[in-house]
Amino acid sequence: MNINYNESNKSIEIKDGLKNYVFLLNFLMVLNLLNAILNLSDIKASFGFMKIIWLVLGVVSIVILYNSIFKKSTREKIPIDQIKGLNQRIFLGRKKYFIELKNGKTRDLLEVKSESEFTKLRTMFTKNRIL
Repeated sequence: MNINYNESNKSIEIKDGLKNYVFLLNFLMVLNLLNAILNLSDIKASFGFMKIIWLVLGVVSIVILYNSIFKKSTREKIPIDQIKGLNQRIFLGRKKYFIELKNGKTRDLLEVKSESEFTKLRTMFTKNRIL
């Protein structure tokens, strides 16, 4: 778990490589969306099964891009005055942990994988008066 509290900056530092992962995901979704637009722009072809597939792929790409741009954060240094809380959700049978920010975004914690690591992180947050 590479999550540290920096007392001089009054911020949380997270080193997990999420920024690179999200950049790659956004890049691939933009390419997928452009490909869907190019495939749907052929007016002469009839609206068939392939057009429906490309339409669904384009919509899925838009939803994923919207979620990753407007709902998720990839910041590695988060000032403590921007932190709203520490929370968890269950997705496909696995618990995922994240930090809620005051601007409505969430910062996923990829390094926190077990309940014991989550309790250690929560105690660090309460000890440093973040929560």
